[in-house]
Amino acid sequence: MKDKKVTKKIVLIGDAGVGKTSIVRRFVTGLFNPAYIITLGTTIMKKEIEYIDTIVNLAIWDIGGQSVFKAVRSKYYFASEGALAICDRCNRKTIENLPSWIDSFREVVGDKPVIIVGNKSDLPNLEVSEDEIKELADKYKHAEYILTSAKDGTNVEKTFLNLTRLMFSNEEIFP
Repeated sequence: MKDKKVTKKIVLIGDAGVGKTSIVRRFVTGLFNPAYIITLGTTIMKKEIEYIDTIVNLAIWDIGGQSVFKAVRSKYYFASEGALAICDRCNRKTIENLPSWIDSFREVVGDKPVIIVGNKSDLPNLEVSEDEIKELADKYKHAEYILTSAKDGTNVEKTFLNLTRLMFSNEEIFP
């Protein structure tokens, strides 16, 4: 039996169309929908996982990537304990825009953990290399990177488990 239960709020950030909704849907339901669905503002999904001796209820905020929502994004970041900053490996512009996303997130919450996610890694026409994603992660404190495919599920669960680990490690550093 697990000793305690906690809730952790995390946000998924990145440009429109990078696969944020597909990643969270794959993680929470195990399903993938190839149709593009615009997130208007934010969508919140929850999933309970185990981490060491703790039941962790992840409150996952999928933040809309369209520029029209830029003015309200910072309100969604409030009280977040970590972020998945997602780029589409088939679209170079999406990794070029990630520093702006990460910086605006950290302006609100401080040096909370971030995992830079290179999504759509299963596709053949990649424009963004693993080295570029790693290089971006290396520029930030409390940041890691991972390559995923929401379509086939590669590393999706591992991404959320890694962020959970980082959030608990961050608590030990900054209680």
